[in-house]
Amino acid sequence: MRKTLCTFALTLLVATPFAASATTGNGFASAQSTTASCSVVNLFAFQVFIALKPTVAMFRHVYPCVALVLPGDVSTREMRSDNSRYFAELDAYGRIVGGSFH
Repeated sequence: MRKTLCTFALTLLVATPFAASATTGNGFASAQSTTASCSVVNLFAFQVFIALKPTVAMFRHVYPCVALVLPGDVSTREMRSDNSRYFAELDAYGRIVGGSFH
């Protein structure tokens, strides 16, 4: 229980700057973008975030306008070169442990 709580606290501590940058436009496009879709601009920050093994809810909170495709979800096969759709790989606990942009 203590390890889980510490991991959760550390995740929140590290994820907070990413969430704050969503409103300032530092790192990735924000939900307030004037375009129809937004994308991940700072791939290094995104990889650091994924290395934290975020939950699906955390991912959608930090990257609200990136389409998250989970295993078993139905999606189109169109090619997106703007990093606006992420196909996630999940572990046994439902955390995102990897994936790719298509």
